[in-house]
Amino acid sequence: MSDSTLRTLLLLQNIPREPHFISSQALLSRVEDAGFQASLRTIQRDLSNLSALFPLIQNEPQGRGKTGVGWAFTRDSQRMGFPGMDAVTALTLSMAMQHLRPLLPPQVLQHLQPLQYEAEERLAKHNSASYQHWVNKVRVVPSYFLQPPQADAEAVELIYQALLENRQFCATYRGKAQRVIHPYGLVQQDHTLYLLCRFYQFDDIRVTALHRYQQVQLLADPVRPFSEFKIDDYLDKGALRWLLPEQQPLLLKLRLPDWMAEHITESPISTMQRLTVDDHHANHYILEAQVLDSMQFRRWILSQSDGLLVLEPASLRDWVKDTLKNQLHKYQ
Repeated sequence: MSDSTLRTLLLLQNIPREPHFISSQALLSRVEDAGFQASLRTIQRDLSNLSALFPLIQNEPQGRGKTGVGWAFTRDSQRMGFPGMDAVTALTLSMAMQHLRPLLPPQVLQHLQPLQYEAEERLAKHNSASYQHWVNKVRVVPSYFLQPPQADAEAVELIYQALLENRQFCATYRGKAQRVIHPYGLVQQDHTLYLLCRFYQFDDIRVTALHRYQQVQLLADPVRPFSEFKIDDYLDKGALRWLLPEQQPLLLKLRLPDWMAEHITESPISTMQRLTVDDHHANHYILEAQVLDSMQFRRWILSQSDGLLVLEPASLRDWVKDTLKNQLHKYQ
């Protein structure tokens, strides 16, 4: 394969998708870094030739000799990869998109659209009709009814870049004054994305919702080093389960109807649980388990209160009773 062909492939690999652009001068630097000899004029001629074959666009010229012209693939252009996507990969990606669609904001999903278009085209052209029929028969149904919060697309993109490049950014949060953010991790829970970060010079980790950021400005300064932070350790301590201040495990004892006992057996609430037949109530079971006390857990208890009965601990039993009394009072 000739150097010119390899150079052309290298150029295609380094051209981003809009709204990001890369200048011909920057492309020349990457070509030279890869060991190829070329002039700026050669790169410009290559780009001009490629634009006749591929969906490339330019932004406004900047600097002398149009060295500041930015090149990009159009926003909706198909991804071009080697080797091409096969039918099984296309089917898997189509199913993954069905799963992700109710979980992630549209602004985040739009980055996957070129892959989705490629998968759909590949399946439409594939000889095996069985793949196409399978796609028409399988669906992903979310287990919740709330719609994902709408995030600022530009803000999300800049935050992702800051996280990827270990850079600080400045932003407003919940409409409050701008602050300097040091990003360290990204977590998805249900259909909400959370950024784990530190504010200014403070050392404590904050859990912030991505859709609440606005007016994001990417800074050149790197994030403060935080080698002791491990995202898995942080989450294992219950960070996104919204633990209550005591953070003490509960020795839980519940009475459950048989239909709920079957569900708890299939989807345990704890790795430390025991289910036994209730000798005093027909078609009921006693569940004993150790769980972390959190708002997430208590919301689940309330959501199932028509079926289960809290026997122990007394503090949780009283909390459920008082909560239900207050709720009943509102409806009276």
